[in-house]
Amino acid sequence: MPIIQIVFSDGRVSNFPILKDEITIGRSNDSDIALNDSTVSRNHARIIKTKDDYILVDQGSFNGVELNQNPVQSAVLNNKDTAKIGHTKLIFLAEPDPEPSLSDSLILIPESDELKDDQKIIESSPLTDYQESGELLISVDPVKNASVELDVPVEDKGQKVKTVDDISSLERSNKVLFILYEISKQLNSISDFNELLNKIMDLIFMVIDADYGFLILIGDEEGEELVPVVIKSRDDKEKRRGELKASRTIVNKVINDKVALLTSNAMTDSRLDHGKSLFIQQIKSAMCVPLWKKDKIIGVIQLDSIRFDNQFDQDDLQLLKTIGSQMAMIIEQASLNEQIREEERMRSRLERFHSPQVIDMILKGGQETKDNIMEPKDLTATIIFTDIIGFTTLSERMPPREINMILNQFFSRMTDIIFEYDGTLDKYIGDALMAVFGAPIEKKGDAERAITAALKMRKELAEMMANTAENKKINVRIGINTGRVVAGNIGSPKRMDYTVIGDPVNIASRLESIADPNQILIGEETYEHIKGRFKVNKVGARLVKGKTKKILVYEVLG
Repeated sequence: MPIIQIVFSDGRVSNFPILKDEITIGRSNDSDIALNDSTVSRNHARIIKTKDDYILVDQGSFNGVELNQNPVQSAVLNNKDTAKIGHTKLIFLAEPDPEPSLSDSLILIPESDELKDDQKIIESSPLTDYQESGELLISVDPVKNASVELDVPVEDKGQKVKTVDDISSLERSNKVLFILYEISKQLNSISDFNELLNKIMDLIFMVIDADYGFLILIGDEEGEELVPVVIKSRDDKEKRRGELKASRTIVNKVINDKVALLTSNAMTDSRLDHGKSLFIQQIKSAMCVPLWKKDKIIGVIQLDSIRFDNQFDQDDLQLLKTIGSQMAMIIEQASLNEQIREEERMRSRLERFHSPQVIDMILKGGQETKDNIMEPKDLTATIIFTDIIGFTTLSERMPPREINMILNQFFSRMTDIIFEYDGTLDKYIGDALMAVFGAPIEKKGDAERAITAALKMRKELAEMMANTAENKKINVRIGINTGRVVAGNIGSPKRMDYTVIGDPVNIASRLESIADPNQILIGEETYEHIKGRFKVNKVGARLVKGKTKKILVYEVLG
């Protein structure tokens, strides 16, 4: 039976078996796969079962769907294909891998052990411990260093011990700085969240000699669901041989009591009451620290040692606790980095069609704006059609490359004007251009800005043609109309485009087709929105193609 393996942005993994012919994916609670992610639309995508395949279909979502790092509208899913929806990865497994998942590899055995002795329990806090931070800047007297390194006798034995302690503290500080430096280098270079967490665990093993280690995140608000996201052993081959059994006693103590815990000999530690999993794993020493997010614990890191000659000490615990205090910030920063990358991708998609001002309105708007921005909706918009007159004849007598240059120059300058007045580029149609003012977001004065843009487009074209050879000069016709339309992603599952449809769109197109060279014609509703603001001449009633009744037409003079 095929499954969808869901990898959440915080590293949690969940398996969703495909039991129906159609699976819905989105932010809505009614979705089969509900994703609590602000970058996911309510009805984002579907997986449809056909006779031979499973097909992933984008439902016209705002942020789109990526399959194997490529944007898609519709695609057949192959085994181990990876789809990205918002910050979540969905891995299609037509033949689920027989190898155990992390959740299967790490077994937390519930035990009723009580931790009685608090000698090796250190209170933990989400607040910055400035004393600990200050220890990273330890200054050691060079003379004292020399006395230790050269084994020079020191009169004051207490001073020698103090120097040794300073060296030990300096060594621990160097390890912390090494970890933080390496993590900071990786933070922006590694985009995959799980890869980053695995890298951090590798770094921890470089500075702390452990046999096993795991990182667990809390998967629910109540803290009952514990999800392993990283499991590591000193010998990675050994890890793959079977399950790693861990005591829930230690994890529960750290989470519930908000402490960092060290047991230097777990096999004989009275506080653990000989937990079953400790015997099974033969752990001789263990330490576990919490991961904080503000004032809330979001997970733990635990390291275990099974060697009698490798007992963790207070320095090891302090080092792991310091690293753990940075981990939550790293997790948060990684999430923010992903959001920034997602916004950059979103902005890149939007800037092809919308002005920077409109893009900012979308990105800074409420969640409702982002959810519905590409979904079909009714609104009032003003539509512009611009068409080059005699372009076919011009194309016959000029080389294709020159025609291409003229079109690119024309469209580039006209599009800049549309964006300048907060319009949306709907599409290029051969040598014609369609733009919309009022979609995807209605604004006061849409019709007025459309007229202003049209006048500037006509003026810009005249300036372009001033130094152009007579046989290469072009003129345009412009038609503008206002009314209620449907705006949104429209098309087939294989290709969707953002556009507006409705009778006002058809009328705008017909007005353009009856206009004279360089003439701007507008419909009656547009006139009602802008009268008194521009110099307008009443043309009169005209019969246009596709309409049984004449429409009242006006010409904008300036």
